[in-house]
Parts: sequence; C-alpha cells; structure tokens
Amino acid sequence: MIDFTKGYSFNEYLEKGYEEERDRQRRACSRAVFSPAFEEAARNVNKPLKLAAFAEIYCPDSVVTMSFVHRIAELNPKIELAVFPRSPFEKELEALTGSSRIPTLLFFDEKMNLAGSYVELPKALKEDMRDLDAGEKSALTLDYRRGKYNDLLQAELTEILSLFAS
Repeated sequence: MIDFTKGYSFNEYLEKGYEEERDRQRRACSRAVFSPAFEEAARNVNKPLKLAAFAEIYCPDSVVTMSFVHRIAELNPKIELAVFPRSPFEKELEALTGSSRIPTLLFFDEKMNLAGSYVELPKALKEDMRDLDAGEKSALTLDYRRGKYNDLLQAELTEILSLFAS
C-alpha cells in the first residue's frame, strides 16, 4: 500500500534535482501545449482521485510526463498528488503494473483501489515501437522527449481522468 503522506509535492520534486535539472523541468512545463480535451478532463474530475507519480527529475521521460501531471494538479485541487522516487517502491510498482519503470502514474480512488496507470511512455507509442530495431526505437524516443507525441500522452491521461468524472 502506498502511503500518500510519504510523497512530496511537485515543488518538492523540483528541489530533488540540480539547478540544471530544475530548469529543464520548468522549461518543459512552460513549453508544453495542453489540449482542450486534456484540460477539460482534469477540470471535470469530481470523484476522489489520489495520483501517485513515481518520477525522478534526472529522467527525461519523467520530465515530459511531469509537465502534464503538474498541469492536472494545477487545474483541479480535488486531485491529491503525491510524487515518489522509484526507490524503495520497486516491488510495489512491479506488483501494481508489472514493471518498476519511471515515470509511472497510479490513479487511485478514495478506497485506494487502482483505477488506472500510465507507465513510462504512451501505450500507443510503445505499440508503434514493438517491431522496430534499436535505432528506430531510439529515434522515436527522442521525438517523444521533444514533444512530438504529447498528443498520445494527453489522450491516455484524458481517458484515465474521465474515470473520475460523473
């Protein structure tokens, strides 16, 4: 069971990094373009939602994802966000998602039932990568980190957030 009192805020997450890493995360947040559907889904959450974000500020995939996590929390104070490092939670992540990759987002209801999860990259992008060689996967990952596939990330998060709206 994940204890939300042990997590930290987005600002505390920022403080975990070096100045260069904090600047990179801030730039990612300021450059991110949020779709109207994504923002509406975040605003429409009206059921209790506890969002556990497992991320490390040094991880480029975490930087991408945390821009959207930050926006979700900004748009809806009903969403309880707690950020955690990967370690010492590898076993919990493995049990809940089958992997201990970061970033991982876990969406819990008021009874701490897991209602949705996001692991590392958008599912649609992982599907596109399935049959690619290492060089092609690397190129797609780099494009993702540059924001080319933010629409896939937002679509996946929008779908999960919609579970918490009536």
